[in-house]
Amino acid sequence: MLKAIYSFNNEFRVETDPLKIAEVCKSSPKLIWIDIYLENHELNLEETSLLTETFKFHEMSLEDCLFPQYYPKMEEFEDYVFGALHGIQLKPNYYEEFDDSIYELNLFIGKNFVITVHIEELFFLESLFEKAKNRPLVELKNIPNILYNIFNKVVSSYELTLEKIDNKMEELEDEILENPETENMEEILDIKKVIFAMKKIAESQQAAYAYFARSNNNELVKRENLVYFRDIFTQYLRVNQSIVMRSQTVVSLLEVYMSSVTVRLTEVMKFLTIIATILMPVLIISGYYGMNVQFPEYKIFGESGSWYFAVAVIAAAVAAMLIYFKKKKWF
Repeated sequence: MLKAIYSFNNEFRVETDPLKIAEVCKSSPKLIWIDIYLENHELNLEETSLLTETFKFHEMSLEDCLFPQYYPKMEEFEDYVFGALHGIQLKPNYYEEFDDSIYELNLFIGKNFVITVHIEELFFLESLFEKAKNRPLVELKNIPNILYNIFNKVVSSYELTLEKIDNKMEELEDEILENPETENMEEILDIKKVIFAMKKIAESQQAAYAYFARSNNNELVKRENLVYFRDIFTQYLRVNQSIVMRSQTVVSLLEVYMSSVTVRLTEVMKFLTIIATILMPVLIISGYYGMNVQFPEYKIFGESGSWYFAVAVIAAAVAAMLIYFKKKKWF
């Protein structure tokens, strides 16, 4: 699926026909943004013709679009720059299958055009395109403005994911401190996988954003617009630092879980030990009076009275131990 918005003779228009878009490109519009969604993971004939014949993009760039490598890049060609960026569009079960939430966005960038190519539907691009249609004078001022909006959304996807992870870790921490369960361990390990997957992707993205923050790329980005891309680069550095911090936090959360389980186990063992200790005099006394011999107590209390005497001794021993444990604050 292909769509384009362009500026020609100070007018902004939207087009979805590949042949008409090719004609518009040949007439050198002031600015054009083309978005291509590869629904079947392949380019159709019209889209292929547009990219290869009208724009004359290198075949290696097209191959990268069709077969994502999930590794960022910014490659300079004679008339354009080809870039591959990666962001996160969270799926419902992203904790268990986070890799499915990672997308690759390919860009062809020239002096008067931006072409975005992606193999899955990206909702933030739909939103940006609608804003460009409704407010073209604001959203389509120039190529750096389009790039800044796209880059900002990609970087923000990491921040949104980190916020969700923070909320999940706070919930887990409360649950663990209250009543640690085996499911908590599984959730912590899922979060750990997500964070390490983010770290693996995010660290390699830095060079791609640094490309537009350098002052020697003034053919595509004028000096007065560099501040926007440096802002994106700084924002991305902050994301990387945040991911490192979350990786340390999840390890701490795992330690909290283990400590809580240990404390809970200690409480159980303490309870069982107290019960066993309280029952110890009961077993000793009952074992003593259970012997088949003539006890001296029989002469004093008689046979029936000896039973009451034994029960009284057991009760006194249990009461004495309970009082002792209470003074020691063992329960």
